Amino acid sequence: MQLNNVFGVSKDPVASYIERDAVDQALADALATTKQIVIYGSSKQGKTALLQRHLVEQQRATYHCGPTSSAEDIYRTFLRGFGIEITTEKSTTTSREATGSAKTTFSAILPFLAKSDVELSAEGKAGKELQTTTRPIEFNLTAAQDVGELLLSVGGSDKFFVLENFHYLSVDVQGQLAFDLRTFEEMGIRFIILGVWRENNRLIQFNGDLQDRMAEVPVEPWEEKDFARIAAAGERALNISIDESIKQSIFHQAHGSVAVVQELLKKFCEMSGIKNVLLEFEELSDEGILKSAISAKVAEYSSRHVRSLESIAAGSRSRRPSEDAVALYLQYYLVQVLLSRSYVELKDGIERKTLQELIREIHSHPDNVRTSDVTGTLKRLSILQTNQKIVPPLFDYDPGTRRLKIVDSTLYFFIDNCDAEEVMDEIPHPDSLAGS
Repeated sequence: MQLNNVFGVSKDPVASYIERDAVDQALADALATTKQIVIYGSSKQGKTALLQRHLVEQQRATYHCGPTSSAEDIYRTFLRGFGIEITTEKSTTTSREATGSAKTTFSAILPFLAKSDVELSAEGKAGKELQTTTRPIEFNLTAAQDVGELLLSVGGSDKFFVLENFHYLSVDVQGQLAFDLRTFEEMGIRFIILGVWRENNRLIQFNGDLQDRMAEVPVEPWEEKDFARIAAAGERALNISIDESIKQSIFHQAHGSVAVVQELLKKFCEMSGIKNVLLEFEELSDEGILKSAISAKVAEYSSRHVRSLESIAAGSRSRRPSEDAVALYLQYYLVQVLLSRSYVELKDGIERKTLQELIREIHSHPDNVRTSDVTGTLKRLSILQTNQKIVPPLFDYDPGTRRLKIVDSTLYFFIDNCDAEEVMDEIPHPDSLAGS
């Protein structure tokens, strides 16, 4: 076994994975119901690992959502996974009242139907005749009931349909799927939603009918006792012992992020010369190596986070000066405010009103920073991050609680260990680029 198989963030399960009674039991209980399931939390906090632990790949049909994905794209992919071929036809009709209108119809070609259906084909194999029949069925790819009936006809009730990265979908698509989930639930078709946000009832905000029909499983918070069990499992797997004070330093630095714990443990072992399972037991206790490991991880995270923060800060540069007497550049000031906050101030999110006050304190035109401007900036933040290809997103604004929250669990560690002034020096002030 190698170090990569024990510690670190990986798409494959690692040997230091632990079960948490509350979280794992919540998912196990949810899987035993007929409800749709939402697994949510900050990025790199173990959503996928949790699902993999409780549901084997053969029981899952997975779609990885993207910013341009539509509900039709998702349904088409799931249907294709069951061998259903979708054909699309477009026709144009004209009338006296209108010059013309386009109509799109979809047909599904299903495998393995009854022998009485048309287009019978036969193959001889080992002296036995295998018969396969197909039949085109017209249906509406935008109607959940039509899609559900097709899935049921090919055994779709035997699988869970997983939507990874649900947060990347546009608000309109999320809303449509929230309504469709109600129909699928009635039909006995189960979905599992994985999303990067930190508050419950996200989908219920789109469709109140999902209340009591959806089981929500938060993967946060992680506690230090959980991190201690992770470290102990990894130590056993590698045949090592890490000094208790070093582990406590790592847990404190992580600020509740299991990803940071895993990566710091991995980097500390790596810089201590541990690459594989040791034949002879070894104790690791070098504080200097820990400091080097922390510096190395800050540098690794810095390359991504500084670039992402710069993209967010630059979000308002596209506004032409003629559109407004004073360009506010609120995204730039928002980044400056967040970089100067402590973990205690950030961990539960910052209220919109507090953000507005903090921005006014440092803004060159504080009287022009209105509530509507700040609210609009926060609501557009998800679209801005998507357009700038910030993956996973750093921030999420919840209009219900009016709070801006960090949803990249590694960002706390970066903000705590970076020099905020140096980072802001790397991000050009919008005024210097106003004429570009």
